[in-house]
Amino acid sequence: MAIITISRQIGAGETSVAPALAERLGWECVDNKILDREVEETGIKMPYVVHYDEHAPGLLESWSHPLEAQRYFEALKRIMKEYAKGSGLVIVGRGGNFILRDADALHVRLVADIWFRIQRVMAVRWVNEGPAREIIVQNDHDRAAFHRHYFKADWNDPLNYHVVLNTSRLGIEQTIETLARMARERWNDIQESEGEDTGKR
Repeated sequence: MAIITISRQIGAGETSVAPALAERLGWECVDNKILDREVEETGIKMPYVVHYDEHAPGLLESWSHPLEAQRYFEALKRIMKEYAKGSGLVIVGRGGNFILRDADALHVRLVADIWFRIQRVMAVRWVNEGPAREIIVQNDHDRAAFHRHYFKADWNDPLNYHVVLNTSRLGIEQTIETLARMARERWNDIQESEGEDTGKR
């Protein structure tokens, strides 16, 4: 089993780092596939699954649909653990480091300086600086609440991860290379296959 979980601040390069890292290692990147599986398993329609995804249920939701949020979370745990039976995976977000706490995994946290995050959100979401700041504030709030509600944990606590990397200081490419090197050092069989692949290039 060889798994990397990536917890990330929005705008810290998560849309670039995870898939590129998986490609470099010859692994599978698991992100929105989890949502598709949850729709299949729970019967909750996609807009509602997306609404629950990395969000804590609000008071109105808890009152009007008391079981849906729990169904979402139970399905999330089942799906994550099912994926973890395999090997060679980069799993993005959704409390993977908590759900797979006891797995043979490397738990990573990506953070970045606010100016870097704003620029990336502006580029990805096609918004100006003001809306980008609002998106960041709301996203940080939602993900923090998700972790508090379901895991009773502070997602910003560095002790919940093997390594915390600041992508605005390292750069995206160096972040990818750092994580690839850590994976090769942790799982020796990757080192051999990576070396063979590099030689062909």
